[in-house]
Amino acid sequence: MKILSLDVSGNYSSISLLNGDEVTSFTQTHERKDRPDWDTLFANIEFDSKYDFDNLSAIAFARGPGSYTALRITASFLKAIAEVKNIPLIAVSSLESIAKEASHWIDKSEAKILVTIAADPTESYFCGFKKNSNGIEVITEESVMQMGELSEFLTDENCYFVGTGWPLELKNSTNFLSQVIGSAEPVALIAKEKLETNEIFLPENANPIYLKTPEYKKS
Repeated sequence: MKILSLDVSGNYSSISLLNGDEVTSFTQTHERKDRPDWDTLFANIEFDSKYDFDNLSAIAFARGPGSYTALRITASFLKAIAEVKNIPLIAVSSLESIAKEASHWIDKSEAKILVTIAADPTESYFCGFKKNSNGIEVITEESVMQMGELSEFLTDENCYFVGTGWPLELKNSTNFLSQVIGSAEPVALIAKEKLETNEIFLPENANPIYLKTPEYKKS
């Protein structure tokens, strides 16, 4: 099974190629408003965009929530390729992808993983997950929360915190996993699990999720 995955939902662009049990990845940081540089991403994993799409089992991408512009561009770009090449296109929650990465850093067999992505200085995208013997499961709906509301989780010692949208006091917690920064690799791993269910993933159904309506400033 060979899966190409992309995550450009935050202040980074990340690409991974999952080939069997081997993963090749590349991540670069940039301003959140910047657009993905496809040529640079493909070149750094030695992926030939002219020919190698024909050898893929599927394409996957982080669907958000996150950067409006990058999510929209990525979805449109990959939909066009998936439709032409007749390849399954799998949209993976950006919050779930971060939780998947975080689960590998947690030794407890069962633990809550709370994930945030900064939406703006006062709000964060939020979702809760639980690690178990089968991987991770969603325990709350994806939502937008005020930064002040997130401080309430500080007293729960069974929670691990991850992501960019936490207030400072939670980032100083011993249960804050600062080493988890997000990448395309867990997107590929989740996509592989989904593909193994034999579900059909049509490109037209792979859409970005924003949770918030973009606010455009007048010039």
